Amino acid sequence: MSLFQSALDFLAAAGAGGAGSAGAASRDQNDFVGQIVELGDTKLRIKRVIAEGGFAFVYEAQDLGSGKDFALKVSWWTL
Repeated sequence: MSLFQSALDFLAAAGAGGAGSAGAASRDQNDFVGQIVELGDTKLRIKRVIAEGGFAFVYEAQDLGSGKDFALKVSWWTL
């Protein structure tokens, strides 16, 4: 099965509420959610998955020092 077909199957299951659902439940249950990430002097808490694609996840992350929210893109190769 090609990567493209696999992605289409995933999206189709999500629309039908199937096991591959990309809805709120699966977005909050990603293993990276809740982790603290250090980028230089900045510490970010991963709040939730915003999106996922063929090469990366995009997370909502909050700076623990300032409270500001950021988008953090993490490639699948680094997880």
